Amino acid sequence: MSIPYEGPGTLSELSADALHLSSEMLGTSANSHMRLNSHLMELSMRAAESVHVLKKSRNSTGVYAVNAASSYASGGPSTELERCESILHVIPPNSRFRLVWDLSGVLLIMLDAFLLPMTMAWSEWEITPMPTSNSAPSRMLQMLAILSLIFWPCDIVVNFNTAFYVRGFIETRRREIAKRYAYTWLGFDVCVVLLDFAAGFLGQATDDAPSDILQPLRSARYLRILRTIRILRILKAGKINVLLENLVISMGRQWMILAFTVGKMLIAIGAVAHILACVWFALGDTVSSFDTGPPSWLQLARIEDASFQIQYIHSLTWILLPPAPAPLDPLSGIEQMAVLTLFVITVLVIGSALSILTGTLNEIRQVNSERSRKRRELRIFLQNRKVPTELLMRVMSYADYKMTRHSPVGYDSSLISPMLEAELATSQFGSVLNAHPLFSFVSSSYPTVFAECCRALNKHFYCEGEAVFSEGSLAEKMYVSNHGTFKLTAEVFTHDQVFFEDDCQCFAEISLYVEAVMHGYTLHTQSFSEVFSLTASDFARILGASPMCTTMVVEYANDYIVRFSSASATSQVCVWDMIEQEQSCAKAACACNSFYLEVNVDSRLVLDTLDLSDLQSPVVKSITMGHVLSGQQQDLDDSHTRDFQPAAQLRGAGDEFGGYLAPMDFVTSVVYSTEPAEDTLASLREAFVELDPDSGLHARFSDSKEQERAESAILSLVAIVRDDYNMYTAVQPPDNRLTNTQWQNLRDLFEWTEATDQKLLAVIFLLAVKGVSKYRSLTRQLPVGHQRPEKAMKYILESFPLAVPSSASLGSNVQHLVRNLLKMLGTFNFAQMLQGENVPANLRDLKDTIQPRGGEELLKFYVLYLLGFMSGLAGGQGSCFMTRRNAKTTILGLAMLKHVLEQDPAPLYWTYIHHRGLELSRRAEQPSDLALLRLACNCRAQTADDLARLQDAWDHLTAQEQVELTKHFLADGITTPAIVCEFLPLCLERARSNPFVTVRTLLQVLVELLQAVRSAAPKGQQIITVDLADLAAFILMVQNSYVFQTCLARATLGLREERFCVDVSQENWRRVTEPPSDIVLLAGSVRELVYKSRQMEDTNNPTQQQVLVQCHF
Repeated sequence: MSIPYEGPGTLSELSADALHLSSEMLGTSANSHMRLNSHLMELSMRAAESVHVLKKSRNSTGVYAVNAASSYASGGPSTELERCESILHVIPPNSRFRLVWDLSGVLLIMLDAFLLPMTMAWSEWEITPMPTSNSAPSRMLQMLAILSLIFWPCDIVVNFNTAFYVRGFIETRRREIAKRYAYTWLGFDVCVVLLDFAAGFLGQATDDAPSDILQPLRSARYLRILRTIRILRILKAGKINVLLENLVISMGRQWMILAFTVGKMLIAIGAVAHILACVWFALGDTVSSFDTGPPSWLQLARIEDASFQIQYIHSLTWILLPPAPAPLDPLSGIEQMAVLTLFVITVLVIGSALSILTGTLNEIRQVNSERSRKRRELRIFLQNRKVPTELLMRVMSYADYKMTRHSPVGYDSSLISPMLEAELATSQFGSVLNAHPLFSFVSSSYPTVFAECCRALNKHFYCEGEAVFSEGSLAEKMYVSNHGTFKLTAEVFTHDQVFFEDDCQCFAEISLYVEAVMHGYTLHTQSFSEVFSLTASDFARILGASPMCTTMVVEYANDYIVRFSSASATSQVCVWDMIEQEQSCAKAACACNSFYLEVNVDSRLVLDTLDLSDLQSPVVKSITMGHVLSGQQQDLDDSHTRDFQPAAQLRGAGDEFGGYLAPMDFVTSVVYSTEPAEDTLASLREAFVELDPDSGLHARFSDSKEQERAESAILSLVAIVRDDYNMYTAVQPPDNRLTNTQWQNLRDLFEWTEATDQKLLAVIFLLAVKGVSKYRSLTRQLPVGHQRPEKAMKYILESFPLAVPSSASLGSNVQHLVRNLLKMLGTFNFAQMLQGENVPANLRDLKDTIQPRGGEELLKFYVLYLLGFMSGLAGGQGSCFMTRRNAKTTILGLAMLKHVLEQDPAPLYWTYIHHRGLELSRRAEQPSDLALLRLACNCRAQTADDLARLQDAWDHLTAQEQVELTKHFLADGITTPAIVCEFLPLCLERARSNPFVTVRTLLQVLVELLQAVRSAAPKGQQIITVDLADLAAFILMVQNSYVFQTCLARATLGLREERFCVDVSQENWRRVTEPPSDIVLLAGSVRELVYKSRQMEDTNNPTQQQVLVQCHF
């Protein structure tokens, strides 16, 4: 193994309590049969150091990690547009407001382009804010003039507050915005606005002037020409045209692009023709006004005095009918020259517009011809293969659907930067992933990662009746339905089918996190459908660029795996229940994620504001508040009387105040009653608001399993108090039900505890609230040194009493017992002792903890607590755990615990191991037998056959290995240093079920590990703890015997929080599924030959075993 190192605490590892619980419950590992795949394991190890450094920085600065994570992961806010919107009063260039504003400007420019030439040609048309006529058309033109005078000055202000893009980035600094506007359109806009005001008010000024100085301007039409200069604003239509064109393209409809192009060209042709017609009429009107000279075309056409409509039609005819115009006076040189000029302009402008229109139609025709070509080739292929007509029609229909959903036109990727391409993918596929809680959170906190996930999505098309994935097949990717009609089926629910249409649903999310899992149902398509997929390798590749996001996802994945693995199939009554169960796992795992909680603070889950006293009755709440205030103001010695007072007052609250049940009422009136389990459970939830199914502690943190265990433990303890055997065993299978003798043993243990009402109340309270100390979303709010379950519970009781208001009903002496019990639970683990995980020194530590803190009273209180806790490990309304088989070990352990204060720890411990051997029909005759029996406890052996198989594995070890293991299993930690291997029972169980590992091979690896730990451990340390959780996970997944036999050569041994941890390392994880190569087989054969030769040497030279312990059975 590698040299030991002092490393940081694991930041995203599986909860040790969760693994302990799997060891304690029925000897199974249901909650942990899945683990992270090799991709995420490698990423988590690479990200751990980065996150550790960042958390150190956060602790020193007080800044939350997720806020830093967002900027670290993405390099800035989510998108450039969002960054612009976050700045006060700066308008994004592509915002909805700016788009509407520009469209309004285009409308005004178009009105000016249509009306201003007419005002120049016809004097009766006048756009002014002060018209001389009161007719309806004049009033409408007056409103247009006023609107223009208001809009365009405001447009200057808006332009000073509009961001702009420069080299792909958005510029939001006001100084840069003003500088750019000043260099581009500011001068033009100011001049045109000044002309607007000058032309608008010049007429009024000439009327009011005392002299006739300004009058010639009006009579010479200078005023109308001045107003016509406003038409220069049409020059600004170019940039607005680009904006509108991009908007139409973003809608993704070819017919809209065609309509926009055709409409734009027609408007351009009409505008040019209109302006030229007005110019032509104005020219004719000017020629006619001359007293001498040839007649104008108006006079020749005899329309000089005709109506406006006739004059305009004749003018437009002159523009649109060349090269054969109406006759002109031969001597009118001005008109002849104008005809030539108008002809050239008409050919250039209108001809160019028609050419552009033709080119656009050709481009669209090429796209359609490409589709037609593909469709024709497919049809010819099918016809040549003599495909039946019905099948041919189905194939052609599917081809049309796919070409509709998937455009055959590609693009040059060099034209789009990676960042813009990611944003493009987000805009197209972001809605598909945003339906999932994890990806929705990633999109808000790590937008760059989310954009890459959108880019990595693969689009698949399916025909009707096709299976997207089938039940029992290997799940290799996560699927997301998007378009079409789908059907869900499962073999378990033969007569149940679920249909849904055009709905984004995620399937097989678990495949992103684990190595191998099978689909539990089948997804069929009922129509042409579109489905997206994301593979685990692509997901891991994307996460590799963001260590913080990786840590968040690993934490989420671990929680999701635990919830998904432990989800009960019995509650599923239809196919959709399976989907909802996956969705609930995702929502719960996301809601409990520490990164998510830092961003989405739920006041219901924050300890500083968590107050359950509102769920209590008014009188109980008032007493609770008084107890809290007295605890804050008085010392513990001075508040002795007050501490007893709440319990006394709460005893009668149920009768006195509207039938509310107080905690002490539950003990005095319910525990000793004969109520059925259902009514007892209802009374329990009413008395202890922490168990409220809607707003209690467990409900707030969305953990129904923990609440079920708490309620089962209390109901089981109530059944023991009542001596109600039927209530206790109601949920147990008949063939493994607790025997009457075992029931009497439990009753005798209860009688020995001499439980008073106050002690029963304290134990029930502890069983109700103790489980919340395992919630990471709660414990992470506590100081670093108080986050382990026992310390966390003690800290909550002392610092946040309103979070557990039922604690106000406890008297001072029982509160003292509760505090001591919580300290003792951190010292000694009873479940570990039942499995032979701990050593006699742990019993000694338990004895040393109990004696100065209450002695026998605390011990009895501890046994009373264990009676309830052990009974509720598996949940149920009664005790699912305390069956006939499990009760043998539990009762033996509790009976041994009764004498911990009376006898020496070592003989007491080995007496327990000896009696466990007697239950397995084996009497210890020599030290190796005693070591084997302790190993049998580690292996959770239940029968003599289990012990025989273990004996066979032991016999195949070399003598030296047997001696090493004997020394290890017989070390007591008192006279000889002992190594406590946490999760060794889980390792042995998985080795027994994995043919590539086997128990014998695990014991051989264990010998090497023990030697490495002894060499790395500090000198003089009597108890050395080694965490084997990672090795247990590796044993579950490894599929190569040689890789496991040599795994310690690639593993590391680190010291974390005063315990050694075996890190299997990514190099081992990469080889879990490695097939046996020739070199590996050869190395394995050599290793086996060496091993057999050592066994032969042991046969010829038997090793004398030294007696290491003396036991008094």
